Amino acid sequence: MPKYEGLINGIVAKKGKIFFDDRGYFYEKYNKQFLIDNNVNFVQENISKSFKGTIRGLHWQANSKAQDKLVTCINGEIFDVVVDLRKNSKTFGMYSSQILKSDENLSLWIPKGFAHGFQALTNDCVISYSVSREFSKEESKTINPLCSNIGIKWPIKEKSISKNDANALSLTDQLDLEIFF
Repeated sequence: MPKYEGLINGIVAKKGKIFFDDRGYFYEKYNKQFLIDNNVNFVQENISKSFKGTIRGLHWQANSKAQDKLVTCINGEIFDVVVDLRKNSKTFGMYSSQILKSDENLSLWIPKGFAHGFQALTNDCVISYSVSREFSKEESKTINPLCSNIGIKWPIKEKSISKNDANALSLTDQLDLEIFF
């Protein structure tokens, strides 16, 4: 599958409000109106720290445990990726990417129906994920981030990938499963 140029329909790059003064800055990641507009209620906030070259993903939760996510890089820089898992979408199986940098105050809104992953482009990347459902081990799913069917062009060749992600099935090997949207 080729990369989808731009952001796939449903994915939104959201610019947060930032207020500077002589002490530093205050960053408004989201507010109540954003939650109302997207019909979402965040129930969990996750933070991960990754070193340069680390790939995390491609993850999603299936069925009633599917999550909306708001992903923000709060330190460093990442190559953020979403894969469309909506069966009836014209972009099913395609990916789009967005660079998220801590100094640009940009978040990626990822609704249900997408797998998500990223590669840390700098050392000590800290990522914040606001999610609309708690983690469910039973409904947690993974596509191998090196899946040739998707063909993600990860920017850093020296990759660090968890055993779970490296051993995950390709998208094609999962097509017969009832786990897509």
